Amino acid sequence: MEESTPKSPTPPWGLQEYLSAGYVYLIFLGIIDEVIFYSFFEIDILNYSGISDILMAPINTLLSDIRVFGMISAILFLAYLMYFKVLPYLHQKSKSQQWYQKMVRDMDKADAKFAYMQKSKVLFIGIYMSCLFLGLRIGYGYKMQDRVDKGQFKLTHSLTMTDNSEKKVRIIGQNSLYVFYVTKEKRSISIIPISGNIKEIQHLTR
Repeated sequence: MEESTPKSPTPPWGLQEYLSAGYVYLIFLGIIDEVIFYSFFEIDILNYSGISDILMAPINTLLSDIRVFGMISAILFLAYLMYFKVLPYLHQKSKSQQWYQKMVRDMDKADAKFAYMQKSKVLFIGIYMSCLFLGLRIGYGYKMQDRVDKGQFKLTHSLTMTDNSEKKVRIIGQNSLYVFYVTKEKRSISIIPISGNIKEIQHLTR
């Protein structure tokens, strides 16, 4: 009877594999960020975006408001601390306690779960961040849509066109190709290509 050849272990990821996975993840996160938000305004944003816009979308969201960056950083830090430091520590410390053994019927299974969590930190953080972005963009999109529908928004920018005409607008979004905005006179979203149409975008002072 022939002996089965043992399978060779899967080689660890190198820098190239991590960069490729990070690239794919940024695309995935960018699609979540953009599609969810613009769907509130019935805009198929993928028709108006290049790959660079998709890649930069989550970074722009994080850096657009220091409060958003601080909130997401704090939540990720607390989640990491809880799931990879506090809970494993409490599990190891309480394994010999009778009350814990009654609560956790299968200790070997619990050990395996915590061991898997430790090996899957990057996956966990990626999933957790995706959920944060999903909730953030749903909340912001709903809030902005409600403001636009009710006309309860402030004009944030002045657009100077190539013919030197000016428009006071509230910019809903912008990428390398288009500006998405509303005006007090027309509350539906207008989409205008930047190239050949807009001469200057000026932020209005508060």
